[in-house]
Amino acid sequence: MSTAFDAFVTVHQYQLASIPEELWQPLFMKLGEDYLDAGNYAELHHGDPMDGYSLHVKADKTLKKHSDIFLIDHAWTTSPEEAKKELRANLTLMDRLENLMDIEPLEAPVDSEGEDSDGDDEPSEELIELVASQANVSVKEAEKALRAENNELVNAIMRLTMSAEDQAESDRLDDLVMTQILSSGKPQEKEEKEKETRRERREAREKEWLDQRVETIYNRMWSYIQTYSYSILKTDGQPTAQTAWYITDEVGSAICHSSDPNVVVLPFIFSRGSSGMIPYSVFFPVKDIPAGEIITCDLVPKNLERDSDKLAYLFAFEDRVLLDSEIQTKRDQLTKLYSARQAELKNKTFTPPAGKILSSQEALEALKKDGESVSKKDTVTVCTDTTFVQQFLKLDNVKFTNNPASADIVWTSQDFQGWDSLEPHQTVNQFPNEKCITFKHNMAELIQKTYGAPDWYMPTYNIMTQLSEFVGDYLNTEDEQKTNLWITKPWNMARGLGLDITGNLSEIIRQHDNPIPKIAQRYLLSPCLYKGKKFDLRYIVLVRRTDPHLVACVYNMFWTRLANKKYNLEDLNDYECQFTVMNYSKYEMTQLDYKSFIHNMEKEHDIKWDNVQKDINNAMKNVLAAAACTPQPLGLAGRDTTKFDAFSMYGFDIMLTDDFKPIVVETNFSPDCTRACQYDPEFVNNIFSLIDGRFGTTEKGLAAFTTL
Repeated sequence: MSTAFDAFVTVHQYQLASIPEELWQPLFMKLGEDYLDAGNYAELHHGDPMDGYSLHVKADKTLKKHSDIFLIDHAWTTSPEEAKKELRANLTLMDRLENLMDIEPLEAPVDSEGEDSDGDDEPSEELIELVASQANVSVKEAEKALRAENNELVNAIMRLTMSAEDQAESDRLDDLVMTQILSSGKPQEKEEKEKETRRERREAREKEWLDQRVETIYNRMWSYIQTYSYSILKTDGQPTAQTAWYITDEVGSAICHSSDPNVVVLPFIFSRGSSGMIPYSVFFPVKDIPAGEIITCDLVPKNLERDSDKLAYLFAFEDRVLLDSEIQTKRDQLTKLYSARQAELKNKTFTPPAGKILSSQEALEALKKDGESVSKKDTVTVCTDTTFVQQFLKLDNVKFTNNPASADIVWTSQDFQGWDSLEPHQTVNQFPNEKCITFKHNMAELIQKTYGAPDWYMPTYNIMTQLSEFVGDYLNTEDEQKTNLWITKPWNMARGLGLDITGNLSEIIRQHDNPIPKIAQRYLLSPCLYKGKKFDLRYIVLVRRTDPHLVACVYNMFWTRLANKKYNLEDLNDYECQFTVMNYSKYEMTQLDYKSFIHNMEKEHDIKWDNVQKDINNAMKNVLAAAACTPQPLGLAGRDTTKFDAFSMYGFDIMLTDDFKPIVVETNFSPDCTRACQYDPEFVNNIFSLIDGRFGTTEKGLAAFTTL
């Protein structure tokens, strides 16, 4: 007959696999009773040997290997996106986390409403003595006058030195004015306005106090927060993985790191059947721990293989690492690794094969030749799922079909997979493996392995594979006392999603544990500004071919995306100040005509835009040249070009430095060009005119492009 314990083992078998079998029964008993008994064997120490809290076996206890297992409660389950919002809404949680993380409490703002009210301030002794000496009166009279005049020095002296006749006339005028004010209701209005002003000042102080507390906890939480994964069923019945971020209670958070740990700490999600799931963590000794000994675990993830990455990861827990006297040695190891890598990158040179990269004029001639080599066809069949193509493609001889097999041109906004089904006469709007430039970590690797560290691309690290290189760069910059700001970005998300700007080393390192893999890219501190605001430029680049040589051109019309507020490094949390992508957010978007933008830039900065544009074009061409010359999977080269024809259209995002040099931010797959079509109704027609000479409009299309 099955018992409750047997059912427990069946339901939790995957989690129990990491726990010694002899501890399953005691774990089952403790979970059933929510029995948190770690305090019977362990105690918190402060400042011994860590600056904050650490957990020790009690002086009158010992723990034997696999002798017991203890529950740890979860103090807070959250997500990086919701953490600050949740903290602001829960002062009790903030109090607990500040204590748990050993954060010095920030003194609450004093309610100064009384200080702002009439006549409530006590005049200082110095002020009283000054009035007494100037008016030649007693200290008592001076204090009385100051109180009557709300501590206004000049008014108090005038009150005491004015003649009786003048005083009587002044009082009469005051009475007359007050009578008129009373009859008009002004005193009440004034009082209400003063109360409102005091209330606004108080709320501003409280908000600043709250914001400071939230930021401090958020920045510190990365040294304590952990993750576990679970699955939920979507509406279609398919499971999808979710990740929870959590901070354990005071006991769990006091267990510090050691490379030679004496306990194992694991998350354990207890299923109570219809009552739902209860998240705990558990810890158990993996060696004998004598009385008074500090309790330690290994905080380094198992998926970190390189020793240098394991070392780098510990800098997220710098205050929780036992034997932190070794930290300086560890710093030196990582900064030396970074310096060696930088030297390697600086020595990189990129020389394309002869004839592979055409000049701008040669590319222009190649496009013209493409158009002249075929005759206009009565019907060119297009299969597409892209709305702006369906809506704006108006060439005379185009015919739409829903059958890709019968199409001359296949244009899809999805990742194309039907390579084997294409015929030699067909053209598709993607290149095999173009994720080499449209995935941010891939483009970074491509650029680093070809150009090294070019000045048109910011230093970038894949947090999943280059953790030690990143930490070495961060620590080296810190040693040089330079501003150390980074922007973290998901590998493959557009529209400004998932971006964070931070100088917090722990936060960036812990992105390694994020289920959405990210890069860390050095933040451009001194961008070129347009009327004090940040901007970036979106260019549409058509790559007509990569073999046997690269032929690419950029649409002459580009789009300026402008921040809503003036640039200010003091407020990194203000989206409208730091970011430029507004059309997919809750904020209003400022649209700029590119010709007006160029005119205003030349006027504001006294530059010639043509020179800037040449540099931008060269930077974009550099990225494409690296891809065209590098074999798959790092680049695009190496495919069989006889089986079908291909082209692609990319959205290049460019920023400028304050000395007008281009920075390639990213290259976007299948960019949404609806806005481009609204600006220029011929946009799609011009693209297709260069894709296929059978439309008979190649010359017309070329007028809208500049070859790279």
